[in-house]
Amino acid sequence: MRNIGIILVLLSLFSCETKYNYIDSGLANGRFDGTMYDYLHSNSYDWDSTLLLVERAGLEDLFQGKQVGYEKITFFGPTNLSILRWMIEQGYNAIREIPEATCRELILRHVVAGIHWRDDIPRGEQILGETQGKGGKVFTSAFGTKFWVYSFQDTYHDIPDVGPVYLYVTSFDTRTQIDVASTDIETDNGVVHSLNYSYTLGQL
Repeated sequence: MRNIGIILVLLSLFSCETKYNYIDSGLANGRFDGTMYDYLHSNSYDWDSTLLLVERAGLEDLFQGKQVGYEKITFFGPTNLSILRWMIEQGYNAIREIPEATCRELILRHVVAGIHWRDDIPRGEQILGETQGKGGKVFTSAFGTKFWVYSFQDTYHDIPDVGPVYLYVTSFDTRTQIDVASTDIETDNGVVHSLNYSYTLGQL
């Protein structure tokens, strides 16, 4: 437990975020030559705990595009810091201590069938006190849970609708709004949208 706490503090100190909450995927053009499973292997800084969860859950085939009905997937991916924070809250010292069924649920809640690019998500607007606001799109995860995703385009030099485009996710179960930090990481069998470091696993 103490080791995980130290790691979490160090990651918090060195994972500085820009104004736009961008997570560096390490890809110059957003394209990774390989499966999503290969991509998780390629960036240990962000994805090694995610990869261990996938493997503990026995979901390697899903992330390799080998599961019927999920040959192409979109993964709203929780990164290492999100997973470590949840482990500390739950009292786990290592991913091997987490029940396989729990690992499976946690991962499947972040997966939807098909490829959904950032620009495929309609613009939306939150409504105070409501889980689902205006516009956007409702997704059903591979676990059967639902969440609402909407896009928002910021201004640039006070000019509307020309700035960067962001994605926001709201869980129907927890009513938590989650920022997407990096979008449209393309792999051979799908696309990854990296969730913000401030996200805690289990909120989706």
